[in-house]
This record gives sequence, structure tokens and C-alpha cells, in this order.
Amino acid sequence: MHDTEAVTLLRATTLLKELDEEDLLRLASRSVTRRFRRGQVVFTEGEPADTLLVIASGRLKILTKADDGRDHVLNIAGPRETLGELNIVEAGTRSASVEALEPSTALVLERSAVWELVRERPAVAEQLIRALVAHVRRLTGANADLVFLDLPRRVAKLLLMRMREAGRPVIELGLTQTEIASLLGGSRQSVNQALREFERRAWILSEGQTITIMQVDRLRRFAGD
Repeated sequence: MHDTEAVTLLRATTLLKELDEEDLLRLASRSVTRRFRRGQVVFTEGEPADTLLVIASGRLKILTKADDGRDHVLNIAGPRETLGELNIVEAGTRSASVEALEPSTALVLERSAVWELVRERPAVAEQLIRALVAHVRRLTGANADLVFLDLPRRVAKLLLMRMREAGRPVIELGLTQTEIASLLGGSRQSVNQALREFERRAWILSEGQTITIMQVDRLRRFAGD
């Protein structure tokens, strides 16, 4: 990836968007472009963590292993999102594994390169704090959904979130029903039943992993969104 492309990507992130052109170019020049094939492991839980990852294309799955050996999906990250903000604050080990859901490209920044700017630019430190707060809020919201919403409503919220991200009612989930179940804390059968019920009510039209939301308002009322 050329420096100009890297600067454009870094400027699009929540974490680094406040930096001026000179600082972005400085980071871009010290970044490394990495490409991942579908299913490739990007990070492994427990390994040393000293880099920040900025996703340029594709989607990455963040997961951890349950005691019974099953994968538990924590989040799905896509273009312009960053992974590893915690490791900028404090070097340590990866708290989760990351795998490529599809062919993906990312910029890799060493902790030292970002930390230099954090020390020099208060705006970067402020954005880092905001990114960490947003991360905590996502976790809090996900935990609240697990407690207060049944699985069909969690599925509905996921569809609505993907719709907002896509900016249109036709969405590509890019997830198997097993992966959705892992992300939402349920079973594949329950996810399948929820999607079938939404389709029976004509709220959605499902064609493989492509879903068209036909009745947005009804799905929102059902999800309490």
C-alpha cells in the first residue's frame, strides 16, 4: 500500500483522525501492509501484543476459546476499524485470537511508533481514551443484551446493526449461522428458527447470506432498537 493510501486509511479511523497530515504520513511510512487469506490466523490469544492493526479491506473475527474448546466470537471488525488499542496503552499479551473471515488487508503499526505520537500529541491520547471507552460500551451493551434480550431479539439487533453499517436494507452477513450463534450466545438451531420466523412474518427476505430487510420498523420495534 502506498503512503498516500495509508494516510487516507489512517485518517478514516476514529483513533487517528485528529492527526495532521505530517503525523499521518509519519505513521504511514512506518507501517507494514499485510494480507490475509480467508481463515488465516492473524493473532493468537496469549501471544505478545505490541502492534496496532488498521483494517483496510475485508473482515476479521475476534474470538476466544471457551473451557469446552468451542470458539466464542466476541466481535467482527471491518474496514477503517482498529484492533489492539489496549496494547498501545500497555504492552502485554493478546486477550483474544483474530482470524480473517474473508480475504483481508491491514496496516500494521508498531506500538512504539504510535506511542511516540501519543506522548507528543494530546489529541492522540484523547482519541485513544475515546476508543477504549467505546470498546467498553460495546462490551457493556453486548452483556446487557445477553441478560435482557432473548435470542430472536439479539438476532434482530444484529441485522439492524449490519443494515446501518451497510447504509441500505440489503446486507451481506458474511457469517454462518454457527458463527452468528457464537457471537450472540445461542445455538445454530435457535438462530435458524429466528431467521425463519422473521421471513415467515415477511420482515426479511433471506437468500443465503444475503438478507433484505423488508419491514425495518417492525424489526426495530421487535428488537427494542
